[in-house]
Amino acid sequence: MENALRLQTMGFSLCVIVILWFSGDRRKSSRMEPDSRLYRLLLASTAFILVVDSASWAFDGLAGEFCRGAVFAGNFFYYLVHTIPVALFVLYSDYQIFKDEARFRRFIPPLAIIEAFVAALVVLSLFDGALFTVDEASHYVRGPWFPVFAATQYGIVAYVLFHVIRHRRKANRRVFLSLLAYPIPLLMAALIQMRFVGLTLIWPATALFLVVAAFNLENRRSKTDYLTGVANRRSLDEELERRIASGGAAGKLCGLLLDVDDFKAINDRFGHEAGDMALEDVANILSSSVRVDDYVARMGGDEFVVLAELRSELEAESLVRRIELSVENHNASNNRPYQLSLSIGRLGYDRGKGIGASEFLALLDADMYSRKKARGLER
Repeated sequence: MENALRLQTMGFSLCVIVILWFSGDRRKSSRMEPDSRLYRLLLASTAFILVVDSASWAFDGLAGEFCRGAVFAGNFFYYLVHTIPVALFVLYSDYQIFKDEARFRRFIPPLAIIEAFVAALVVLSLFDGALFTVDEASHYVRGPWFPVFAATQYGIVAYVLFHVIRHRRKANRRVFLSLLAYPIPLLMAALIQMRFVGLTLIWPATALFLVVAAFNLENRRSKTDYLTGVANRRSLDEELERRIASGGAAGKLCGLLLDVDDFKAINDRFGHEAGDMALEDVANILSSSVRVDDYVARMGGDEFVVLAELRSELEAESLVRRIELSVENHNASNNRPYQLSLSIGRLGYDRGKGIGASEFLALLDADMYSRKKARGLER
C-alpha cells in the first residue's frame, strides 16, 4: 500500500513534467536563453530520477534476484543523478537574478566537486553499502553515509534559499517569488517526510516549482523579441513606466534610441536574411556594452532603446561612446558583407516636466532623427 502511494505520487509528478516538456519552449537550444536551457535540463533530470525511482519502488520487496537487481539499479542511478537538479537550480536562480552567464558558471566547479563526491559514495555502495544496499528480500536499506548525502543535498537547497533572499532586490517581485517556490516547499516537504515516514512529498514540491517556473519563463517569452532575444515593445513600455514611477533612486533616468543607418540598403542589397543578422548583431552589441542593471529593447523595425540610471551627462556620453566602439570592433572583426553604423539619440528624463513614457520616447526619437539628419542621413 505504501509503495502504491509512492508510485501514484511519482507518476503524477512525472505526468506534470512531461506536459511541461512538450508545452514549453521548442526552439533550438542555441536560440534559448541560458535559464531556459537550464530549465529544460531540470525537467529532463527530474524526469529521469522519477523514472528510475519509480522502477526501484515497483520491485521493492518482491522476491527473486531480478527484482533485487532492479531495486539496486534503480537506486544506483537515483543517487547518481540526484544532485544534478539541485545544482541546476543554483545556476538557474543565479541567472534569473543577475542575467549573467559568466557569473553563474563560477558555481559549476564547486557543484561538480559535490557531484563527484556523491558519485564516489554511489560507486562504493556497490562494494560496502556506503550509501544504500538491498537486502535479500529486495528491500532498499539506507547505508551509514546516507546522512552525509542528505546533508549535501539540503545544504545546497539551504544555500540557494539564502542566495535568493540575499539578492532579492536585484530581481523583480515576480521572479523573486517564483525562485522561492523551489527551496521553501522542498525543505518543508523534507521535514514533513522525516516526521511521517512513508509520505512522498519532495517530488510534488519539485513539480510545483517547475510549473511556477514555466509560467515565469512563458511570461518573459511574451515580452521578448523573438528575433534578437532582447525585450520587445510591450516590455519596453512597461519597464519605462516602472522606471518613471520609481523616481530613479539609483540616478537620473537616461534613454538612448538607436537606429541602424541604411538598414533598407542592407535588406535590398544582401537580402532579408542579412537584415535579420544585422538586427541580431546590434542587439548583441548593445547587450554586451551596457551594465547588468541597464535595459535593452527592440522598439520596432531597426530601432532599439537602452534605458539606464546615470548620474551625469558625462556617463551618458561614455555609454554612447562604449556602444560606438563596440560597433567599430564588430565591423573590424567580422566577415559580414555589410558595415554597421548607428544613429544614437539620447535624453535624460526630466521629472519636473512630468511627461509620460510615450512622450519621452517621442522626444528621444526626435533627438535621434536630428542627429541622423546632421550626418546627412535619412531614415
